Amino acid sequence: MGAWLVPIVLLAVVLYLARTVLTPFVVAGVLAYIFSPVVDQIQERARISHRVAVIAVLYIILLGALALSIWLVEARLVREFRALSALGPDIVDTAFVRVLGSDKFTVMGQEVDPHLLAVWTNERAAAILDAPHDALQIAERAVDIVGKTLLTLVVLFYLLLDGGRVGSYLIRFIPSIHRDRVTTVARHVHLVLGQYLRGQLYLIALMSFVTYVVLQFIFHLPFALPIAIMTGVLEIIPLFGPIMAGAIACTVGLVSGGVGHAISIGVAYLILRQAEDQLVMPIVVGRAVHLHPLITIFAVLTGAASAGVLGAIMGVPVAAALRVILDYLLPNGVEHAPTDEPALLPVQEAAPAVTAAASPTPVDPASH
Repeated sequence: MGAWLVPIVLLAVVLYLARTVLTPFVVAGVLAYIFSPVVDQIQERARISHRVAVIAVLYIILLGALALSIWLVEARLVREFRALSALGPDIVDTAFVRVLGSDKFTVMGQEVDPHLLAVWTNERAAAILDAPHDALQIAERAVDIVGKTLLTLVVLFYLLLDGGRVGSYLIRFIPSIHRDRVTTVARHVHLVLGQYLRGQLYLIALMSFVTYVVLQFIFHLPFALPIAIMTGVLEIIPLFGPIMAGAIACTVGLVSGGVGHAISIGVAYLILRQAEDQLVMPIVVGRAVHLHPLITIFAVLTGAASAGVLGAIMGVPVAAALRVILDYLLPNGVEHAPTDEPALLPVQEAAPAVTAAASPTPVDPASH
């Protein structure tokens, strides 16, 4: 254990010192997990020897699709986002007045003014979002976003190109007596993380589309497009994201159509969420990633406290990876796990069994 303590502490110190610049690298790593299998399949089926050519074509396709999507919906999306942002304070104020009335009232000896309560809510929301207030702040944030986006694309390119070599290099630092064991665990962690991240990308697209159809054509809700996109994006924040998305939609529904309209939208969100949890999640994410709700809450809150929004997003996949490692190191603790929800994928399903007689070539988790 002593031999591992020094490099682990050094790695933790380096990550802490570099925490302000980690975001592009983490985002690029997530995207590499999602798109590496695509690059592998294209290269194998098209029999292209130069991987850089496949990556270049993938970049052209993805950026072209993104540009086309922006061109098709940019006008409406920007218009509705701006209108929603401008009307946000009025929407919150109207919602409080409709629910609480316009007159002051007393709760536990304290006088409450619905209008002041709405002002306080808007101020807290602005503080959480940390919205820029002047032209200089807006310009600084725009430059920061552009810079981080370009860095993410560069890092992603190199991860897709040379990701396989990173694992082969790192495995050299593992003592030979533990190398086969670490390789086996890394395969399982790779399967779980890849399944989770690709599933989340699919869920974002699916929930955005379905929510837009429901809000636009069933409830005729104003700002249906931006609210639907926010609903899909907030899916990546477990537990709290869907609650925030439903609260936004219900608030707009309360202002535009009254209490009954808001309740109907809330019921629709509840039905969509249950359908996602019971039907979609087991298929696109899989039961191998399943965590107890308390562990999920702890992972999200711990990640948010340590690394903000990015930490909240990455808390669950990190917890899932730790679960795989613990299940492998402590197999007796999961020997009675339900057969339809295995704590650890069987080794023979993930990769050929590792034996002492034949040591396989180390497999890099990032190469797939």
